[in-house]
Amino acid sequence: MFKKLQSLFKKKSSVLEQPDTKIEESQVDFPIDRTDYFFDHALVFYCEENDIPSEKLSQSDMQEISKRAAFHLSIFVAWLAKHDFLNPQSDGFNLEDAQKLKNEKITGTDYLFKHLDEKLCSTDISDTLLPFISDFYEDYMDFCYTVLVDDVARTEFDWKIYHLVEDDIDEMFTSYKEQLV
Repeated sequence: MFKKLQSLFKKKSSVLEQPDTKIEESQVDFPIDRTDYFFDHALVFYCEENDIPSEKLSQSDMQEISKRAAFHLSIFVAWLAKHDFLNPQSDGFNLEDAQKLKNEKITGTDYLFKHLDEKLCSTDISDTLLPFISDFYEDYMDFCYTVLVDDVARTEFDWKIYHLVEDDIDEMFTSYKEQLV
């Protein structure tokens, strides 16, 4: 799983704890993921990289850290937009920016910060995709938290990386659809 993405990064993380991401379809509106799950990890790396104590961080520094913390979720939001799985009935949906995201004129991070309040909720996703998310997203988060977290916390959204991950998600989605038949 995520062979192409994993090849970009170097090692297994030392982080052991992660939030419970199992989705209960009976819930009406629930958070699937939030950028703040990675914020503390991104903060530590940013401070180390820039040799700056956290109490001296500027607003610009904090924005950069937030973008890094959003990397994993931004990739997925971009995949949703490019495959028309963002829910147009959601309060956070913006047709113009969803189209820009789909056409790679803005990043997944841009959309996530501007329209989704730095989190992805069940209502932001097409209802038809929720069963796949339930099966897939826990594996995706496990992968991010155990294999990539140190590197993800140092990375911002990049369309080149997105395209590598897109292939893996597409492959998993195709396998999921084949299981339904």
